[in-house]
Amino acid sequence: MKDTTVPGLGIDTRRGFIVLSLPAQISWQNYAGVREGVSRALSMAAGGRAHGRRRTGVVVDFGDTVLLDAAGLVLLARAETRAQLLGCPLRAVVPALSSHVRRALHLTGLAQLVPVFPDVASATGAPVPPAPAGDVDTTHVLDAIRALHPGDAGLTPTPPAPSELMITTTEAGDGDHTVVHLSGVLDEVTVPRLGETLTTLVEGNLRHLMVRMHERLGIRCDPLPILLGIRWRVAAEGGCLALPALPARLREIIDREGLGSVFTGCRSIEDRLLGGAGPA
Repeated sequence: MKDTTVPGLGIDTRRGFIVLSLPAQISWQNYAGVREGVSRALSMAAGGRAHGRRRTGVVVDFGDTVLLDAAGLVLLARAETRAQLLGCPLRAVVPALSSHVRRALHLTGLAQLVPVFPDVASATGAPVPPAPAGDVDTTHVLDAIRALHPGDAGLTPTPPAPSELMITTTEAGDGDHTVVHLSGVLDEVTVPRLGETLTTLVEGNLRHLMVRMHERLGIRCDPLPILLGIRWRVAAEGGCLALPALPARLREIIDREGLGSVFTGCRSIEDRLLGGAGPA
């Protein structure tokens, strides 16, 4: 069931648990709406327990979520406090590939308060242990979150914490094309570094490029100005810049701008090599 207030927010039930799927991005801009969704899920779980459903709890599914600031961490810490008051088990789903979210949960101590599972099936399948005695104090966790995101100490919108972009290159196997693999996050800091890398390749007489983006690549800003600049440069010299397997968000931007045909150069080469150019 989708939530109509916050795009990407959904509530479902699985094995007696209320499963709350979070949107792709969590920041202070949508914090209030997501918080309302969490509160609603906890209330539903508490109502189920009141009617004798012993396993009823809440699973917060981070899925492909990108934490743009401390909002998601604060949300989970406060949800744990309320879950304790309501007597509802609270669990988090963070896929193994979402290393930035897992790292934040461990650094702030949240992983010690809220059990973390790799997927919804394991989160809803594990037995529920007896509730611990007494309330859980999340004050130290909130302090750790503010230390991790010092700009968020006042709980106001801030730029995202520094992020990483991993760039590797491989030969496509046709003796002509070069594949540039991207993983991590594209933001205002890392997009210029991508531009520098592509420019270096072009200046090294590599005119046929394919930029392959990992399916979990975080996109926090519009990289099209950089990509278009490189595209026009290589096209002027008979080359191409192809973008196979785009993340959904970037695909939406490209389609909205009517640029789909711009990045489809060397189509026959791209189709032949899409599955065998190496790991992202």
